[in-house]
Amino acid sequence: MPRILAGRHKGRVVPCPSEGVRPTLGYVRQRIFDLLGPACFAAAPRVLDGFAGTGALGWEALSRGASFVTFIEKDPLEARAISATALKWQEQARVRVITGDFFAFSGPLEPVDLVFLDPPYRKDTSRRLVKILARASWVAPSTCIVLEMEKEARLSFPPDWELLKERVAGPSRCFLFRKSAEE
Repeated sequence: MPRILAGRHKGRVVPCPSEGVRPTLGYVRQRIFDLLGPACFAAAPRVLDGFAGTGALGWEALSRGASFVTFIEKDPLEARAISATALKWQEQARVRVITGDFFAFSGPLEPVDLVFLDPPYRKDTSRRLVKILARASWVAPSTCIVLEMEKEARLSFPPDWELLKERVAGPSRCFLFRKSAEE
């Protein structure tokens, strides 16, 4: 089970009730948060964890200073576990849990500053994700998007998107990108 790596919930265990869920490994999460840097959380960003699973990425962001996290998770058992964790950690006012498939989600959602996407591996979801993000009203040019995919994955960005960083961490490839400011 994943543990929170830093911040006010450091050391707490994030429940993982479903056997089919692949939580983001601790060292991969650390690599992702190293990519973002502490300045990202100094501004208390609003966060979306789009394929939440256990919610480890969203919980880590909340622990490090995010002002609000919206979790979208299609597995009802995992979604209930995220809600139960919010209650246990007394974070209900800073958390919203949506039970549903990210690909079918149509909003409404307030604009966010940071999006985590960790879709199922080996499903070739990149084109669908970029298409959704390109038309999402909650993604602004300043919104940073972190996409975690299998290490072999390659991502083709539309011309109006900017790849900020790309790193390999264990079995994962992590992309940090946003819409270009010159739209």
